[in-house]
Amino acid sequence: MGGLFGVGGAVVATPVLTSVFGTTQVVAQGLSLSLALPSTGVTLFTYAVHQHVNWWMGVPLAVGGLLSISWGVRLAHSLPERLLRGLFCGFLLLCALMLALESGGRL
Repeated sequence: MGGLFGVGGAVVATPVLTSVFGTTQVVAQGLSLSLALPSTGVTLFTYAVHQHVNWWMGVPLAVGGLLSISWGVRLAHSLPERLLRGLFCGFLLLCALMLALESGGRL
């Protein structure tokens, strides 16, 4: 998934973990992150070797992401399960919409 779409299996794993294995949303997100770490490192290395990484943009984005992790985890643990699932679903739908609009509606 990471090499093909630029996202790790975490995007797929979270819904599978909640619907098939019955984990809570928070647990599924945590497990998904454990899947994402090794694959993200390998994927980043591979794209970097082929010079497809904009380090000037990526490093500041990564630093901002790292600085906001504790806030996001704290927020995820404080939200009701149903709301957290809805927000995750909404996020995926928003990403899909943005990609569709970027492609000019051509899918």
